[in-house]
Amino acid sequence: MSKIGVFGGSFDPPHLGHKALVEAALLELELDGIWVLPVGVPVHRELTSHVSAKQRLLWVEKMFAGMEDVEVFDWEVQSVKPTPSIELMYRLGKDLPNVPVWLMGMDAWLGLPHWIAYPEHAQWCNMAVFSRADEKFKLHADWQAVDTLSNMQAGQVCIAKSNLPDVSASQIRQAILAGKDVSKMLDASIADDIQTAYMDKSSNGVNE
Repeated sequence: MSKIGVFGGSFDPPHLGHKALVEAALLELELDGIWVLPVGVPVHRELTSHVSAKQRLLWVEKMFAGMEDVEVFDWEVQSVKPTPSIELMYRLGKDLPNVPVWLMGMDAWLGLPHWIAYPEHAQWCNMAVFSRADEKFKLHADWQAVDTLSNMQAGQVCIAKSNLPDVSASQIRQAILAGKDVSKMLDASIADDIQTAYMDKSSNGVNE
């Protein structure tokens, strides 16, 4: 595969916004495939402690089952300590023949300067940023804004044309605790399991 998209996240829980991002990335960016990497122990946020990393991984695998261009990996779930994204970028830089495309929401992009080892990330990947609602883009130093990503040169960022559904993991957790039906925000294959798992549990964390 010559052009790989990488989509990491806590998926606490996985929802249709995550699936929409992957579907849009395959269409807009002409990717040969997308590697989805659920976080085991996150670096930048706190997870709901009652849902295990293995459970989140299983949900993600079910949600993307049947999408032949999408592979879900358990690399980070198997780790017992937080793994900064830069370490994964080192690994992929050695394994892939071309520069990978990091897929992320606008909130993650805006927080990028606070990531460990920043701005070294611009040497190892390109970025495709997807927005929800009226989120505004800000270009960080060390990155070049482009309309089309080249897989030969790192440090490029493009803004996806597709807007994501206005849904977040924290929104779903809060709605479940309030006794609301969130099935329209979740993939049908995992909706019931997620609603059961988060029912009557304490919720924390930030939007993913």
